[in-house]
Amino acid sequence: MTDREVMLKAGAILAEHGTLTVDYILGQLADFLSDRPSAEEWRRVAYAVDRITGARTTGVH
Repeated sequence: MTDREVMLKAGAILAEHGTLTVDYILGQLADFLSDRPSAEEWRRVAYAVDRITGARTTGVH
């Protein structure tokens, strides 16, 4: 997954799940724990979500 794809996925998750984003990502990680590449990609997406939501709450765009 490219960095751009990670950010697009993070944005789509936030748009669809809003405040339940963390629960959604944790559920996805639990489903993929045995699949290391997918789990790593979901960790990257989770980090991107944190960056986006952190930017949104601090006013940085």
